[in-house]
Amino acid sequence: MLLTEAKLQKTVEAPNPVYGFAVLDKKLYVLRKLPSEQIHVYDTKNYEKERTINVDGLAVNCYNDLAECKAENCLFVSDFVAKCIRKVTSKGEVSKFVDVQYEPKGLSITPEGHLLVACNPNKLVELNVKTGQKVCEVELKLEINWPKHAVKSTDGKYVVSHSEKGGLSRVCRVGKDGYYRHCFGAMEGSGQDQLNNPCHVAVWEKKVIVADNDNNRLVLLDEHLDYVDELVEKFNEPCRVWFDSDSHYLYVGEDVDGGSFRVYYVSTRPWPLA
Repeated sequence: MLLTEAKLQKTVEAPNPVYGFAVLDKKLYVLRKLPSEQIHVYDTKNYEKERTINVDGLAVNCYNDLAECKAENCLFVSDFVAKCIRKVTSKGEVSKFVDVQYEPKGLSITPEGHLLVACNPNKLVELNVKTGQKVCEVELKLEINWPKHAVKSTDGKYVVSHSEKGGLSRVCRVGKDGYYRHCFGAMEGSGQDQLNNPCHVAVWEKKVIVADNDNNRLVLLDEHLDYVDELVEKFNEPCRVWFDSDSHYLYVGEDVDGGSFRVYYVSTRPWPLA
């Protein structure tokens, strides 16, 4: 694949799987698969590790996720096992933010500034970042089950990745009524129009980047979720993808022991191809 502007900036060894990224005050926070000291903090200039943060009570689970909230200058961590959201301040102070009715998985911040939580078995929940109160809830329809992650676009639609073993593996653009308007993928597979365990998505300027975990690649889709291209650079089960709009850095994490996370720079638009 020929990329003219998506340039690899850094590869950082990650002995444990990466379960989330966030940037706050020019520091990169990486959620790792560890029973303690779960969040590793890096300087975004040289990606040297500066410190770790222990999230007491957070059980190891591949569905946990991390999101930054600039309005509150904090991080949110989904705790799948305890069915709650935990809050981490920029000083590293940890507290339980709010209990969640369902099992929380992928996290993101909406254009309105709410915390969006993808939940089992088929829910999207928006929470007020100050109070934890539920702003709205969407029940996903048309076999959009077991959502992994969701991001809300400026047009009010949700981009949702979901999959189940031996079944559907898709990314869907969903309205507030829970029905999808566009969809990419079908039964799990490795073809150009298929996905296999799409774990995470990133949205920028209407383009969608999908972490296609079991196919060891990133897939680029347009605003209608039509295939554009893919990036295969010897990824090993990419499970988290996050785009920092301030720096134009794209972060990709792997779900394996002895893996890595990678930092790409995108200057003007997602993956302009020659």
